[in-house]
Amino acid sequence: MGIIKKLREKWDNWYYRDIEDEAGEVEWEPIREDQEEAYFADADQRTVYVLECLGQMAESAKRVEQYSDEYNAVTSLLMDMEEIENLPGDVRGQIMEQAQKIEMLEKERRLVYHQSGQLKESTVRLLERYEDEVPDGIRKIKEAEAYRKLVKQDLKKLNGERNSCRYQIKEAKTITANSRGIAMICSFAMIVCIVFLFILQMVYKMDVRIGYLITCGAGAITLTILYLRYMDAGKEQKKLAKMLNKLITLHNTVKIRYINNTNLLSYLYMKYEVESFEELEENWNLFVDEMGARQKDEKLKEDLEYYYDKLTKALAKYRVKDPEIWTHQANALIDSREMVEVRHALIGRRQKLREQIEYNKKIAGTAQEDIKNLAEKYPKYSAEIAALVKQYDEKTTI
Repeated sequence: MGIIKKLREKWDNWYYRDIEDEAGEVEWEPIREDQEEAYFADADQRTVYVLECLGQMAESAKRVEQYSDEYNAVTSLLMDMEEIENLPGDVRGQIMEQAQKIEMLEKERRLVYHQSGQLKESTVRLLERYEDEVPDGIRKIKEAEAYRKLVKQDLKKLNGERNSCRYQIKEAKTITANSRGIAMICSFAMIVCIVFLFILQMVYKMDVRIGYLITCGAGAITLTILYLRYMDAGKEQKKLAKMLNKLITLHNTVKIRYINNTNLLSYLYMKYEVESFEELEENWNLFVDEMGARQKDEKLKEDLEYYYDKLTKALAKYRVKDPEIWTHQANALIDSREMVEVRHALIGRRQKLREQIEYNKKIAGTAQEDIKNLAEKYPKYSAEIAALVKQYDEKTTI
């Protein structure tokens, strides 16, 4: 009974609670409520349940892989920073000299870019660093924002339907209880009437046959109506319970997608230091306009390429895995304070990625545990559940 209770608490009845902190992060915690056991006795319901759990596992695995790649890239940059800081003094001096030349040339170029004065220097540095990624970043943020809006609408609709379903179940239970109570009262009244008629017949020798007929007839009709009402309410209650289970399952899947989408947006906003795709698009358009001024300074570009190549080769000799990225943040090689800020930003990004990896692993583990618990609770369905899992795995690996 303990396993059944835990399974019922773990899956059958879920609500959601959104917790948003100042950074815009979203966490999801399930709140349980009772669910009908008849849900799992139906083959179609079991299939939907298992496939939804497998879908959650696949979605989480996809997100883990996506975040892990980015996490490894950020970790690689932090390791490169350690390698650079541990370089011998003479080598570090040469690298700083090259970085200073790069920084000087880039400042001269930025003077041209900033003629319009509409972008901050930090924004220009950021866009330079992610120059190849920004157009795709604009697209990702725009699509994610549109998707979040649609998902929020779906969640609002599902919440309304779920609350309506719960209210109808409550009404059906009330009808069932009232019908049972009225039937007991009616039965007691019939017994009292029959006893009273019997007393009239035996003591006062009265003809009470019509009274018997009226009492029995009225009681039979009333009890029949109450019985039919009771049965209809019971059927409606079971029907609504299945509908509620479907809505909860669908809500689970949509909510996980909403959480992942919101956290992805939060990460992209942090990465590009914006609050919407419109802001990033506006910054990018201004940046592109200013980039047109580079045609006036081709010589500076050629000089920069020369020092970029020289700095890259110098760093590559000393186990720096991604030396190219330092050509766009040479100031960090010169100014230790800038290096500290870069490190803090990378650590913040890595922490956020780690949280998302752990969150999705937790979701996958919970879904896997739900399938396992279902098989343990209903051993006669274990083979069917294992077949569904195997079939899903074969389908996804093709």
